[in-house]
Amino acid sequence: MKQKGFVIMLLCATMMTLTGCKTNKEAFNAAYERAKAKQEVAEQTVAQPAAEQTEVVEVVETPVSVREASEAITIVDNKDVTGNYGVVVGSFINRTNAENLLKTMQGSGYPDAVLGKNAKDMYRVIVSFYSRKFDAQVEVNRLYAKFPDAWILIKE
Repeated sequence: MKQKGFVIMLLCATMMTLTGCKTNKEAFNAAYERAKAKQEVAEQTVAQPAAEQTEVVEVVETPVSVREASEAITIVDNKDVTGNYGVVVGSFINRTNAENLLKTMQGSGYPDAVLGKNAKDMYRVIVSFYSRKFDAQVEVNRLYAKFPDAWILIKE
């Protein structure tokens, strides 16, 4: 009787594992593609004689889907920002929570991070602004492991 219960629990656990979250599968696939691309670049570099090694190719890919939205935003601390594409790592109703993440980001290699506020009084923690959308996508990709919900804000 105990074995029957164990077998049922094992089957349930297996089913839950096999029907895992699509986001995890997408993250795994993205990580696999990055590793595969890096390996191909490394193999090409090793295969070429030293005289032919004149160009280094950096493989940059974006996550499966980068969310973006346009909105009017006011920079809370009146800092000057240039570029129309901001990379948002957090959105909060509570200003204190937004300021805590802002301080964390500023201490983690994003000294130009700013706090923005939209028309609905949502606070956005924006790590940087870019003049080109591609550059913002690259930054979202860099942040993807730690901030999978990072997105691009297009200033109106």
